[in-house]
Amino acid sequence: MNAQEFTNLYTRQASDESITTFQNEMGFSLVRFYPEGTPYHNDGRRIFIKIAALDRGFFYGVDMTKPQKREETTDYVITDGEEYKKKVTNFTSDGSEFTFDENSKKIIHEPTGKKFSMNEFVDILAANHLSDRLFFKRIRNDVANRILKFLFWLSDAHYERIQTAIDKYHYSKGENPPPKDDKENIEPFFKYFLISKNILFAVLLVTFPSAVFLGHLWKAGEFSLSNPSLVLLFFLVLFSCEKFSIWLDRKIKEFVMPSRDIFAEKKVNFMERLHDYQYNNKFDLKFNMRRN
Repeated sequence: MNAQEFTNLYTRQASDESITTFQNEMGFSLVRFYPEGTPYHNDGRRIFIKIAALDRGFFYGVDMTKPQKREETTDYVITDGEEYKKKVTNFTSDGSEFTFDENSKKIIHEPTGKKFSMNEFVDILAANHLSDRLFFKRIRNDVANRILKFLFWLSDAHYERIQTAIDKYHYSKGENPPPKDDKENIEPFFKYFLISKNILFAVLLVTFPSAVFLGHLWKAGEFSLSNPSLVLLFFLVLFSCEKFSIWLDRKIKEFVMPSRDIFAEKKVNFMERLHDYQYNNKFDLKFNMRRN
């Protein structure tokens, strides 16, 4: 079966805008209108569905897209639709859940043995996309995102999930990351301690209120700068902040610009795990959902 024959298994519906057969793979992409009355339809968004039967598995993906006209062509830019109160679910398969049987021309769900025609399968994909299948996962993703934003902020840097993924992609291809505002060199605090400005700000934000409200609980002598124990504690905190600042800056650089040495042992640091976790949005398709 070739790509065109595979595409012909799908009968075009009234809600479909266009169908494109893949050139070098047995599969097709489908652009479909959102149901009328939904905010996505009113804003001109489209459902972008991809289905392909390859040697390494049966793959599919569904995304919300925003059409952008360029001269005589239309580009479909993938978006997550976070601006909408009622969320949709973008998702991509790993190729293991379904198979395609060329004899029966059916798509088979491996765990249950259920068979679906191409139109039934497309409707299942669209229905799952229109449902907020990742409500709780999105909350966990938001926590991971906020942690990374905070860690980057502490190092006087900025984390943005999509832009960071683009930067990492360019770097992995041997290209320089897109130009950014260079972070100013850290000026030594007290001409000695190399502490990022935001770490210093965060420490002072915690220290001063604590000193004002909890100073009376200090048991190691008078709570003043004349107390050697207090001065020692102060410089110990600065020393710890310097070590943390240098360590955090190194971890961020290792995450954004990992080593290209193919012989070096690849170590995935905790920032990369948090970043990748936001993209790991796997779930089992529901077959009994109705399109809205």
